[in-house]
Amino acid sequence: MAADGGREHLEPAATDVSVAAADSVTVAGWTLVSRVTGLLRIAAIGAVLGPTVLGNTFQFTNALPNLIYYGLLAGSLFPSLLVPALVHHADAADRRACERLAGGFLGATAVALAVVVPLAVLAAPQLLGTTAPPGQAGLGGGQVGMARLLFLMFAPQVFCYAVVGTATATMNAHQRFGLAAAAPALENVGIIAVLGVTAVTYPHESGGPVQLGELLLLGLGTTGAVAVHAAVQWWGARRVGVVLLPRAGWRDPEVRTIIRRAMPSLGQAGVLALQVVALLAAANGARGGVVGFQMALSFVYLVVAVAVTPLALGSLPWLSRAFSRGEHESFHDTFTRSLGLALFVAVPAAVGCLLLSPALARFVAVGRMAEDDGVRVIASSLGALAAAVVGQAVFSMCSYAFYARRDTRTPLLAAAVQVAVCLTGVGASLHFLDGARLLVGLGASYSAGTLVGALCMGAMLAGRVQRGPVRLVPSVARTGAATAAMAVPVWLVAHAVTSWEGRVGTAAAVVLSSVTGVAAYWAVSRLLGAPELALLAGVRRRALPQGGPS
Repeated sequence: MAADGGREHLEPAATDVSVAAADSVTVAGWTLVSRVTGLLRIAAIGAVLGPTVLGNTFQFTNALPNLIYYGLLAGSLFPSLLVPALVHHADAADRRACERLAGGFLGATAVALAVVVPLAVLAAPQLLGTTAPPGQAGLGGGQVGMARLLFLMFAPQVFCYAVVGTATATMNAHQRFGLAAAAPALENVGIIAVLGVTAVTYPHESGGPVQLGELLLLGLGTTGAVAVHAAVQWWGARRVGVVLLPRAGWRDPEVRTIIRRAMPSLGQAGVLALQVVALLAAANGARGGVVGFQMALSFVYLVVAVAVTPLALGSLPWLSRAFSRGEHESFHDTFTRSLGLALFVAVPAAVGCLLLSPALARFVAVGRMAEDDGVRVIASSLGALAAAVVGQAVFSMCSYAFYARRDTRTPLLAAAVQVAVCLTGVGASLHFLDGARLLVGLGASYSAGTLVGALCMGAMLAGRVQRGPVRLVPSVARTGAATAAMAVPVWLVAHAVTSWEGRVGTAAAVVLSSVTGVAAYWAVSRLLGAPELALLAGVRRRALPQGGPS
């Protein structure tokens, strides 16, 4: 290997993970900004709309465009499906081929959306009428009408997300990650601004009537923020030399090949999206349940988006190249190092979410959501969802590894198992539980599903990949030991500080417990010689210490 900052002394797989980890720093940084602003957006929904029928309705319908595109049409898989094909043309500096492929995929997606969106407008809002809390049973019909009006205004967002997904894949294929990860923050800030204007323009007492002007402001303003996000992402693709215009992709042999390969992924994304729709609809059975459950779910997404997705996206091109070249040991070692690093962050984060769920709930619950019921639904949901952080981390990393191997059927099978476990728990929770206990049941159902699905995915991948010298078990053992050592001081500090009253005391509990936990986790990991620390420190030099996790 030619000299390049000392890389000539590194194993190929180690170099691949080093570069992927360095790329992931940019993604993780901007993704953190986007996810934090996303959490602030949901907190603003709770603060302005509160644990009310309007709050539940707005949050449910506002989530649908995202779920339709990123779920039913596998928009979240766009990078993993398009990047391997686009990388080939990008490496050859063939701009026209990139435009043809990306534009063809965008055109085919737009046609599919034209069929799916009208059906969703008719069907999805009805779910709220069937899951209204017992005390609000008479409001079910009014809630459905409100949901339908909002969703009509939200429907154009789905087409905007198609542009976002295609542009993101294009930039990632050209090793550009920053803008794609940063632009969602613009959408979140825009929606927060819309909610602020709503609070000033339409102040009303709890239980007051919802005005048509308020619904129009919320619906059209939110869609405008999404349109700005899409425009910025389109410009980002233009910066790398690819002008995204919809094309008749169904006529392009390469696009048709990718679509055929994507069909199992469409099934996977679809069942996972239906799972989330079912969870949010079921959460409507608790006062403020949709807002509270979505807020707690955002903590899970935050950890996965910051700790896992950037590393998975950064590793995908290297895994794809290793598989294409038949470098099986390099593929195994790159994936194993990446998964070990993802778990190194995800496992302590999951334990932290569990231990700090009461303090985090009090911290993010502001305005009308700061009532006792609002705090309770957030804390109950977050505690039950904590284990899903680990399940999602493993499931996501294994999914990208299968995509790099051009296998989309196995992730579909694992997703079906995950959803079957989750929906079984959702049905039981709706039958036996209510109020905050219902949200505990829903969160536990989601966590159980992700963990079972992750185990299935990992077992199937292990049986198909030729093993290299790097082993995952020692890395996981060190991570588990450091996490166990971290949990004790986090719990002690959290309970010592929670006696402080007010938001300052709550913030102090979260900050001091987090700092204590990070310090303890780092110290124990260093004592155990965890190579993940060296990897994180070496990212700035785009180098991985020789040997990696073993």
